[in-house]
Amino acid sequence: MAEIERESDQLPQDTTCQPTAASDGYANLSELEKEQILDLQQTILRSLLHDRSAQEIADDLCRMAERLLPNAAASVMLYDDKRKKLDVMAAPNISPVVREQLSDLRPGPGAGSCGNVLFQKIPIFVNDIPHDARWQDLRHLAETYHLKSCWSVPIYRTDNQIVGTFALSSFEYRSPSDFHKKLLETGASIIGIALLRQQHMARQRLNAQIFQNSGESIIITDVHQRFVSINPTFTRTFGFTEQEVMGQTPKLLKSGHHDSNFYQKMWRRLQQTGYWQDEIWNRTKDGTIKPFLAGISVVRDEHNAITHYIAVYSDISHLKQAQAQVEFLAWHDALTRLPNRPLTKNRAELSLLAAHDNKTRLAFLLLDIDHFKHINDSMGHPQGDALIVETALRLRTCLADRDILGRQGGDEFLIVSPLTHDDERLPELLETIHRQMQIPFQIGDTHIAVNVSIGAAVYPNDGENFDALLKAADIALYRAKEGGRNTWRFYSEQMHTEAQQHIELSNGLRQGLSLQQFYLQYQPQIDLVTGQLIGVEALLRWEHPVLGNIPPGHFIPIAEDNGTIVQIGAWVLHEACRQAAAWQHEGLAGCRMAVNLSAVQFSHGNLIATVEHALKTSGLPASLLELELTESILMRNAEQILDTVRQLKHLGIQLSIDDFGTGYSSLSYLKRFKVDKLKIDQSFVNSMTQNGGDIAIVRAIIQMAKGLDLKTIAEGVETQGQLSQLKTEHCDEIQGYYISRPLMPDQVLRWHQQFRLDPPF
Repeated sequence: MAEIERESDQLPQDTTCQPTAASDGYANLSELEKEQILDLQQTILRSLLHDRSAQEIADDLCRMAERLLPNAAASVMLYDDKRKKLDVMAAPNISPVVREQLSDLRPGPGAGSCGNVLFQKIPIFVNDIPHDARWQDLRHLAETYHLKSCWSVPIYRTDNQIVGTFALSSFEYRSPSDFHKKLLETGASIIGIALLRQQHMARQRLNAQIFQNSGESIIITDVHQRFVSINPTFTRTFGFTEQEVMGQTPKLLKSGHHDSNFYQKMWRRLQQTGYWQDEIWNRTKDGTIKPFLAGISVVRDEHNAITHYIAVYSDISHLKQAQAQVEFLAWHDALTRLPNRPLTKNRAELSLLAAHDNKTRLAFLLLDIDHFKHINDSMGHPQGDALIVETALRLRTCLADRDILGRQGGDEFLIVSPLTHDDERLPELLETIHRQMQIPFQIGDTHIAVNVSIGAAVYPNDGENFDALLKAADIALYRAKEGGRNTWRFYSEQMHTEAQQHIELSNGLRQGLSLQQFYLQYQPQIDLVTGQLIGVEALLRWEHPVLGNIPPGHFIPIAEDNGTIVQIGAWVLHEACRQAAAWQHEGLAGCRMAVNLSAVQFSHGNLIATVEHALKTSGLPASLLELELTESILMRNAEQILDTVRQLKHLGIQLSIDDFGTGYSSLSYLKRFKVDKLKIDQSFVNSMTQNGGDIAIVRAIIQMAKGLDLKTIAEGVETQGQLSQLKTEHCDEIQGYYISRPLMPDQVLRWHQQFRLDPPF
């Protein structure tokens, strides 16, 4: 793209959607992401404190945002209320040609992401510009410059009116993560403050230009500093009339805020240069003490003798308030007004020093709201923000004055509470928080019931410094979530060991593919009517060089969490298809290959392209590939998933629902997504011959599938009794240890030959 440039080179022409770490789901922010947001916030706020212009700050913000989201361009647009149009304020890496085309943008339903922010008055996240109706008026622009996605949020002024937008336009198909939303939210908030400050500074400069026309408070005194004249602005500002001040000196305004040294320096400067300017605090007639920017000039006659002094006072109370707000935001969370992470850490470290000196204990409680992402997505971000604010207020009511409460980011809060040696307060505090948080919140007209999970660590048992204790509390919080949420857990050394193992596995997964540590085994699937082999299921295995063979149940959740499942899943598809194609020429003609798909892989990997490439390079007919989906996949973002399923079906691929009956089973999605097969979970099969309820469930699944013209396959078949029962219920297919354990590729052909000669029926 010729017109939109990065800092050092042009953006690439190839805008093929690739999976990136920044597009992983709507999970909680990582520590690195939190630090990046804080660095951005503090860097820009420091720029405000150093009197940089709003334009410079906006340009810097755009550049920093682009570094945090590669292959994207940031922009700030301001709304002209008179012209009813948006104009580009800042876009340092977008060329003048493109900026000109973006200017004069009138808000409307088809005016792109930024135009829709003004039109709908909400944040707009467009993940697929070519197919999104909100970009219909700018489609030509997006096509010309290869724009794929654009996220835009409103910039507000103090009366909550939208004055502009802050946007990230990407040359990849992307969905914003919690990190990107926080980045946009923080940037928009800071730009709003910079514009307000610029407005205040502009007003201040204007006042300085027109003070000769009595725009400022003016005092004229004689050589003995007695009032000679004041202007009307002085009377309005200080409350004194001309009759009240005549014969008085400026000591009438003295506030007591400054010491004698301050006034000595003032007069010394006046004598040396004839002019003094500084900030001064004065008292008005009603006793109010205010800050002023004061300038005092010496007036001399033709003989250079002093005849008068002229003092000009500018009320800077509003500027002080804006500066105080900037300083407050540097140390506090803008949404809840609680201490932010740096301030919470500072205060906690002071408490740690006190606990060390007093030989007392200190509790670190890390808390977050269970399933907050679902609440946020279903109710909307304004309601989600309101819930965060109400949570902060309710937590405060549970704590003592000595306790520290800070927001770590997202829906996560940190509580630091002093304890004594024999204090039983910690269990009571946990119970109080748990009980209070279970009372439904009223957000607008809606009542919301929420639960929280809490991780607890105690100084000095679980750590001796802030970082160690926070890490211990985080491990305990993770364990509370694993334990079913809506509970609390205390840190233990075992948790630490397991966390270290988690990190070791996560790091190992990133190297596993390149080091060829993964391999596939295949479990046969049998037709119950003919007794013939009709397919195999590909099962992923990991042989770690140090830890040995790691069960899939241990490493697959970690791979889903860190995103490596997308690359691993692509390798599985290619390898399984290659093996299945090879078997077609070795005596297993018509043998179907079943491959499991992860929800992360399905949602965020370039799945269609990956499947097409695997089929093309292997030569395997699409009809011999079966993809196994979980019910949870189909319940996510239904329209997007439905479109992907339709494309897979169009290729001729078979689709099955894995572990059917263990999740949110719904007839409606079975009809909409047109799957081919239901896989009965082994938990029902295992106890089928002993539990009448499980027999009923299996029977119901099979009958329902036949009514919908779907096949059924039972997994985990381990006994002749289970096999016989499944035949009685007219199940179509089975797999399990009774037929065969998972096999290596070279074992499958030998097993097939033996099985056909001596089938176990």
